[in-house]
Amino acid sequence: MADAHPTVSFASAVRDELAAVPHGPAAQRVAETSAMVRLGGGLHLSRGPDGRTGTGSTISTTSGAAARRLHASLGALFGVRPVIEVHRPGGLRAAASYRLLLPAPSTASLAALGILDPDGRPVEGIPAMFSRSGGTAAAYVRGALMVAGSISDPRRPAHLEVRVPGPATAADLVGLLARCGARGAAATGRGDAWRVVLKSGAQIGAVLAAAGAHTAFLRWDDGRLRRELRGRANRAVNADGANLASAVSASGRQVAGIERALASPSWVDVPDDLRSVALARLANPEASLAELGALLDPPVGKATVHRRLARLARLARESPEPVGGDSHDLAGGGRTATAHGPPAGVVRAGPPD
Repeated sequence: MADAHPTVSFASAVRDELAAVPHGPAAQRVAETSAMVRLGGGLHLSRGPDGRTGTGSTISTTSGAAARRLHASLGALFGVRPVIEVHRPGGLRAAASYRLLLPAPSTASLAALGILDPDGRPVEGIPAMFSRSGGTAAAYVRGALMVAGSISDPRRPAHLEVRVPGPATAADLVGLLARCGARGAAATGRGDAWRVVLKSGAQIGAVLAAAGAHTAFLRWDDGRLRRELRGRANRAVNADGANLASAVSASGRQVAGIERALASPSWVDVPDDLRSVALARLANPEASLAELGALLDPPVGKATVHRRLARLARLARESPEPVGGDSHDLAGGGRTATAHGPPAGVVRAGPPD
């Protein structure tokens, strides 16, 4: 779809694909046409060719395929042929736009679409007849996306948005999107500037599939999975970096504290089990607590190594003749000690002779 035309945005490709979806039953075609007329433009009063004043409608879209589809649907459903105006790019318009002029009086057609009531007054919100089945709900959403929808590129954060004329229409459209698998849609806005926004990648994919944009759905789902994998990989790298920094800091504190304890006269009174773990840490500053435990004779578990290092830390703090700076915590679980030169080779440490 978009691969053959790299300059076409993903949103434009979605609109063009939706415009090529085969028409379903008449009720679905009415729902789609109603959405395009309601959300794509506005009503106006004007004098018709017969001299009578009545209500007409003007619908705008940036998709030529959507304009042709609406033109064909209005002719098939009501026998009317609206005028299509094409506005070429230029000035503030970056792309061509299309306007369909449904001339007055079109009260009967607009009433059949649920835009006007039988007395010719505008109807607030979306008529309930379009939410009675999943097919008509999906058809209405399809029409809304063609004339008033925008969607982010699959490589960008997920965002789908539909412009709507007021809060009642916004609330009803949220309900129709829920019928299409998007229960996370929300209405936001004030006055006449309302919109329905959806930011769940999985739910946006469900809406595309329900509306009939299957090729766009495949592209969207592929992009969503790639984004999630990149996010997980970045989080894992960040977590590993934080763990490594913590391990380096802990190991450095342990080695410095042990060296302080070695310089103290009370070192001769240190029990053999603490002396063996201290010597193992000095010889292997890059080792984890589990690896230190495996180096001891006899081997001990990680928790035992942690307790022995904690006891050494207390002894270092209680030393009557401190040497060097402040006391250090020996109980952390580090792997590397950059402050004490390159790591030594792994050696096995047993009780001192």
